[in-house]
Amino acid sequence: MLKRILKTALRNADAELLRYYPLEKELIEAHPDMSLRDVLRVQALSTGSQISLSEARFMGELVRRSDPTRPIIEIGTLFGYSTRVIAANKAPGQRLITVDNYSWNPLGLSSAAHKLATRLALAEAIEEHDTTVLAMGAAEFYRGYSGAAPALFFCDADHSYEAVLADLRWALGVGATIICGDDYEPPHDGVMRAVDELGGPSEKRGGLFVLRRDAAS
Repeated sequence: MLKRILKTALRNADAELLRYYPLEKELIEAHPDMSLRDVLRVQALSTGSQISLSEARFMGELVRRSDPTRPIIEIGTLFGYSTRVIAANKAPGQRLITVDNYSWNPLGLSSAAHKLATRLALAEAIEEHDTTVLAMGAAEFYRGYSGAAPALFFCDADHSYEAVLADLRWALGVGATIICGDDYEPPHDGVMRAVDELGGPSEKRGGLFVLRRDAAS
């Protein structure tokens, strides 16, 4: 009895101390029989940190618009959901480079486990569809990149204003043709602020945006 009371108290304390999105709050309240950790993992696996079907279709359209002779660069691999969408829609032989430092994931996996899970999920893309998976930070990747200007640049990593601004400015600086990203919507104020500062979106589907190039240039 005491153990159950303490468990409930700690669970409620966590719910007070942490900031949750509306869907997470709804799940926590609707499933009091589940642990907080399990509720958050269910949310992460079902909807969190994934692009929606409408966003995936839009991403596929953008990829098919891109110049097949130049690479596609993705910053923020996570578990490879968007990477697989890109790989499925890009031209045969077009290079795809996806970058992540594996410092965070919604399931609370260790960095090593996160990296392994992602590489396994992307094994076919790596082996058969010209996809390179890099384990490093965005800043390190930017410093070392010497390839052609990306045909498409997609960022969905650190959502802070400073990080998103750095991502977009790098893409502009190297002459990326299509510059896009995800989560241009509340509560991601940092993403929205950085995008708006550089001209705002020219196209948008859900939270997936394309940076307005005429205003940003």
